[in-house]
Amino acid sequence: MASAAVGLWTRRAWAGPPGRHLLAGDPALLSPFEREHLPVLQLPVVTTNGAKVPIVVEMTHPMAPDHYIASVHVVNERDPVPSKGMFYFTPANGRVYLAFQARMDRGVSEVSVTAECNRHGKWSSRRAIDIPEDAGGCAGTAPSLGRTSGEDIRPPVIRIPELVQRGRIRPDEIIHAQVKMRHPNRTGLTFRDGRFVQESEPLYLKELEVYYGGDRVSRFAMTSALSDDPFITFSLLARREGSLGVLLVNNRGQRFEAKHEIRFS
Repeated sequence: MASAAVGLWTRRAWAGPPGRHLLAGDPALLSPFEREHLPVLQLPVVTTNGAKVPIVVEMTHPMAPDHYIASVHVVNERDPVPSKGMFYFTPANGRVYLAFQARMDRGVSEVSVTAECNRHGKWSSRRAIDIPEDAGGCAGTAPSLGRTSGEDIRPPVIRIPELVQRGRIRPDEIIHAQVKMRHPNRTGLTFRDGRFVQESEPLYLKELEVYYGGDRVSRFAMTSALSDDPFITFSLLARREGSLGVLLVNNRGQRFEAKHEIRFS
């Protein structure tokens, strides 16, 4: 799966900013230590909708109390809003799995993901993406494809696919929580005379906090590059029965909450 997800690899490389390892080459040729620090990035090679590019990041790194991935950062340096989000994890996540959608500019560019291990520093990988000239999404001043109205907002909901599929959750199972919300996300940028200009104030969900049994598990710091009506998936180690809660805050200070009870059967 890793080779298909990461794309065509050619060789190992350690180029990049000081203190950061850029992993390249055939993943099968990496050492076990390198493979567990490899952030696997999945996104389409070509897409016709730059306003809603699906992004998935996953890792095999252990999430032990003394050895875990503390954060993941997704970036497209070519875009006017380069950061697609900074995502903070704890051992309570059980593993690193993250899926969301973001705006990206037209043309050929590279998306990088950098994971920071609490023991071994930062590790990065990257993939190319091609968006046709008329399909870029960074000038997010209008509703994206599929959104029929303006600034209507609805509360978030939490869905657990394992519970839907099997009707139960097992103790110490790693589940995938899905958070869906009706909320516009706008960069406020427009493309004029060959460059991006700030035409209006941005509107976007800037933070998602995840709580489980009263403890904070994750915090996701998002940007105006987030797509309209986000659908965000993350992993969680179901180590005990309790309430799974999410708190979302937008850049206007509005707060939105949802809860889902975790019960074993």
